[in-house]
Amino acid sequence: MDDPHFLNCDQEPIHRCGYVQNYGCLIVFDKSHHCIGWSENYEKTGFPAHSIYQGLLLSKFISDLNLSHPIDLDQILQDKVEIFKHRYVSDVHLNGTAHYLSIYPFDDKIYIEIERHQSQSHQFKNIYHYAQHINASRDIWKALAENIYTVTGYDRVMIYKFSKNGDGKIIAEHVVGGLDPLLGYRYPEFDIPQQARLLYTKIFARVTPDIDAIPIPILGVQPEQLDLSMTGIRAMSTIHLQYLRNAHVRASGSFSIIVNGKLWGLVACQNRTPKTIDLAQRHLSVFIVQYAVNNFLANKQIADNNFKLKTKSIEFEIRQRLFTKHDLYNVIGSLGSSLMNILKADGIAFKSRDKWHLVGKTPNQDTIQQVDNNLINNNYSELFWQSDFTGPQEGNQTPFHFPGIAKIDLESKLDFKIYFFREELKIEEIWAGQPKKELIYDPSKPINFPSPRTSFEAWKKTVSGTAPKWKERETNFLKNLSIIIQEACLKKITEIQALNEKLIEINNVLETFSYTLSHDLKNPLAALQMTAQMIRDRPGLSQEFLGKAGKNMMEAIQLMNNMLDKTADFARTKSYNFEYEPVYPERFIQNIIDDCKVRYNINQLHFQKGKILPIDGEKTLIYQLFLNLLGNAIKYSSNKEAPMIGIDSEDHGHIVVYKIWDNGIGISSEETERIFEIFHRLPNAVQFDGSGVGLSIVKRIVERLHAKITVDSRLNEGTIFHIHFPTNSQTLQTIPSTVPSQI
Repeated sequence: MDDPHFLNCDQEPIHRCGYVQNYGCLIVFDKSHHCIGWSENYEKTGFPAHSIYQGLLLSKFISDLNLSHPIDLDQILQDKVEIFKHRYVSDVHLNGTAHYLSIYPFDDKIYIEIERHQSQSHQFKNIYHYAQHINASRDIWKALAENIYTVTGYDRVMIYKFSKNGDGKIIAEHVVGGLDPLLGYRYPEFDIPQQARLLYTKIFARVTPDIDAIPIPILGVQPEQLDLSMTGIRAMSTIHLQYLRNAHVRASGSFSIIVNGKLWGLVACQNRTPKTIDLAQRHLSVFIVQYAVNNFLANKQIADNNFKLKTKSIEFEIRQRLFTKHDLYNVIGSLGSSLMNILKADGIAFKSRDKWHLVGKTPNQDTIQQVDNNLINNNYSELFWQSDFTGPQEGNQTPFHFPGIAKIDLESKLDFKIYFFREELKIEEIWAGQPKKELIYDPSKPINFPSPRTSFEAWKKTVSGTAPKWKERETNFLKNLSIIIQEACLKKITEIQALNEKLIEINNVLETFSYTLSHDLKNPLAALQMTAQMIRDRPGLSQEFLGKAGKNMMEAIQLMNNMLDKTADFARTKSYNFEYEPVYPERFIQNIIDDCKVRYNINQLHFQKGKILPIDGEKTLIYQLFLNLLGNAIKYSSNKEAPMIGIDSEDHGHIVVYKIWDNGIGISSEETERIFEIFHRLPNAVQFDGSGVGLSIVKRIVERLHAKITVDSRLNEGTIFHIHFPTNSQTLQTIPSTVPSQI
């Protein structure tokens, strides 16, 4: 105990010290139930001399106690190795004196602690009073300190809360006997080293009735082989004992405050004179602490729920406004005060259309822009909150009075940012002595080891450059707010994009008409103009000439009508609504053939007609489809000596495949990629009339029918179109966009 082989407190093996305190004794058995260790003071507890020895069986030890109530060891020892679940406590009389017997498995061993009854445990009868005192108090931790004082009778009971950076602060206290209050005092992290904090998460009560009592060694086993982490009577570190002496304390006790599985704080008890806290008192104190924790968590849940109700209301209002016609700038501007109130922010700055808008107390626009640039350059996350932000840049000489910053940075395409600011809050911290860690050199080792602090007088420190921290519920609200704004804005963007697509589509149709009127109609209009000028300027024209001129004008007018009709048909196929129904092409295929033979003046056309199966679709669209495909087949084979076209269909289960072929001019491989473009004319088709619209109409119809079309063609040999029609409108599936294929 007096030979610290370590360099600082964190390295001290306090759980393997090999000593216990003198108010109890410890006996240790291995997993085979043989005794391997015992504290030297077992005889003073009441055991006969030489009754504890190496190899003593646990069953014999228990039977020699003559307990009034038998112990079920199998039930007690069912815990797995390395996992501490519970300890069994029973009363036992040794030499006529009442003692507590505690049995628990740990570290592949069985531990038995025995300590004398030190006080009447009547306090258990007042559990209801303790609970009511906590329930009725506005300050749970103050009530807890008062309850623990009632149970222990210690001069000072403090509630010590750990901060995130490791130090601690006294948040509640109960003192008697004229002691100076320490409420609000802070203690440095190294006052309670890490390994001590870890032990507080394993065993929830630690007590030192007399810091000057001589520790009792454990015999039979080496200290490094015995883990005393769960031993309630384990001896304290010499450094910790000296620390208590320097604080003018003779007895101390600590009870862990565990919140959500983590060490939240301690109930620290101090007494100016030696004073025992009985095992029953310790158990009662642990129970009261846990009751206070449950009450604290319940109150926190209520506060969180109330906060959620407030935030849900404003979230709904923001969502409702944003999903209607309101602008994001106007929504945030009008609800700025409400957002500031919920988040306890002093000001809001939001950027819209490359301009900052400020509400409440904020930095100026230039400083905010510098802050924004700093966060971007340092790759901070899109969601950002900090309570000690140093300003636009490190080393900035100008004081930054808004270190509390919460930021919502929406997607870049939304071009909108929101900053919430909290002003600097200067705090005067009071420390129990100057928080300075000192090492002393021991030439006999030789090592440096930590010196316990000797001064606990108030040491004040003014802290600046910080703001109230953002609470978890506030940051959760900011996350939800970010999601709501982004969803609403992206929905508007989607709607705008859809409108733009419709506008583009309309513009394309208008361009189609414009192109037709400005380009393809120029030739017939020019012919009409020339003929009209000749009739006007040349009097006495013969009837034969006038008849011929009239015929030319009628043909030009008819051509323009046809082109306008075709263009209208092309536009109509994009937006025409219909319901699927069975269509029987057999009824109109022959009519199409006959009309096209007359139109293109073909007398000897060889038409091969195969099977004509019904199709699911719309009869007008399907008629247009076959009209254009069969019409092109007849037209582009009309200059052949023996023009030939054909049509056939096959049933492939859920697909009907039509094939339309001809022996016409064919299509080069270079042109097959463009044949479905509107107004595109094949280079080898200049001798044929046409506007380049027919196959564009075919493509649109195929897409509307969820069908698929491919083309196989060889130049000067002919062309084959394959059209794949889904046969059941209830089982339509998406088919890839129309693409030509090559032989």
